[in-house]
Amino acid sequence: MGGTALGSKYLYEEVDPKIAWSDPQNILYLGSGALGGARIAGTGCFSIVTKGALNNGAASTQANGFFGAYLKFSGFDGILIQGASPNWKYLYVHDGVAELRDAQHLVGQNTWEIEDTIKKELGYSESGMSVFSIGPAGENLVKFAGVFGDRGHSASHNGVGACWGAKKIKAVAVSRSAGKVEVADTQKVAAISKEISEDFKEHIVYQWGTSRGFPGTLKIGALPVKNYTTNLFPEWEKFDGPYVR
Repeated sequence: MGGTALGSKYLYEEVDPKIAWSDPQNILYLGSGALGGARIAGTGCFSIVTKGALNNGAASTQANGFFGAYLKFSGFDGILIQGASPNWKYLYVHDGVAELRDAQHLVGQNTWEIEDTIKKELGYSESGMSVFSIGPAGENLVKFAGVFGDRGHSASHNGVGACWGAKKIKAVAVSRSAGKVEVADTQKVAAISKEISEDFKEHIVYQWGTSRGFPGTLKIGALPVKNYTTNLFPEWEKFDGPYVR
């Protein structure tokens, strides 16, 4: 069971469907996948599940980076936040411990600045900690605000950044810690991981990136253009992977 499935279970069981996304009883679930932290390609992302600000419905969004793996190394599969703080806080997770710290000094900072500030404050190197946070948009409850971390990775669907802002959660910082994710058969996992990695190298995304999906997406009318106001884009060829390269 991965982070999204477990988060959805908590959302269904803990949150009354009648409450608004900004209600303190709404939850924020941040969870790694079942294989998070294992030496398998593609398992490093984490999920955020909540009742989203944009449509006041169930929201699930994922981000890459080191957060999911570091969460496991710190001794946690996930984090469940319910309630709201009267003052700005950030959550510091390390070595089996999770503690709320004052974040008033982070208010107004953008997400890159927050990473720098927290790592310096706690004495971590660039790679020794994963920090995901909200900027001024999330602080001001902009309904399409996202959550950003590890120098540009984002979890942005359905206004989850505003949900962090409603709870006065400015950031979640997870240290690399010294824990490990143990597997029953290390050799078998390594062989499967290698097979997945080699197979992926034959995939069109590996060769050209996600931009190679333009032709197919355009053909079925699913290309979002001008903030989903149209699906027509005559200049699409200039954004296709082979053309860009």
